[in-house]
Amino acid sequence: MKALHDQTVRVNSGAAWEMKKGQRVRITFQSIVDFVVFNRDNLQERFDQARTKANQGKIYLSTGDLLLSKVNNPMMAIVEDTFKGTHDLQYGMCSECSYTTRWNRRHLPPWNKLYPEAGITCREDLPLWGCYENIMTALQNYPIIPLDIPAPLNIGQHMELDEKGNLIWAVFAKHKELFDPVPHIDLRAEMNCLCAASCDPGSGKLGSSKGFHPKPIRIQVFEE
Repeated sequence: MKALHDQTVRVNSGAAWEMKKGQRVRITFQSIVDFVVFNRDNLQERFDQARTKANQGKIYLSTGDLLLSKVNNPMMAIVEDTFKGTHDLQYGMCSECSYTTRWNRRHLPPWNKLYPEAGITCREDLPLWGCYENIMTALQNYPIIPLDIPAPLNIGQHMELDEKGNLIWAVFAKHKELFDPVPHIDLRAEMNCLCAASCDPGSGKLGSSKGFHPKPIRIQVFEE
């Protein structure tokens, strides 16, 4: 494959890039990556979590699966996935607002248990901003308002379900086995695309208390 683009994205920052139909992007990661995609020829058409799940009958995507738009068009196809865990399609993006809301709910489950265990005693123990702000900044040169940024595919965000259907952040406890060797995911553009990704902040002390320290991600675009 011919390399067209190669970029390293530091922790808690974002990037945007364009792709033509048929090109492939490889994202190499040891962090959670929030990933969104738009139709480059019609930026109002964008990735949709719900259509992607409902039309394929699954909540976990991997090799052979599609990222679909709100109008059911295939936007990207996963053509290679070496991650040993699952990618999340339930959560939205972390943000300044989400971290502040969780801090304000620190007396309620699950935070009233998680925060004391992690040594979180003040708002500053959580990230001051997150993936929403990173992707918003990455897209600032395009006519996309922040409210039109869709909920992402959370690459590398390994979640598990308990018997009651509650989501468990298993990525923190299992990160050593999940990210060794360093995984990557390859996606092929099924239309002309504008993509954006954020390298996650790692949830501050919540992640570091489990030994989870996010690292920069690498984005490579290839002509097949």
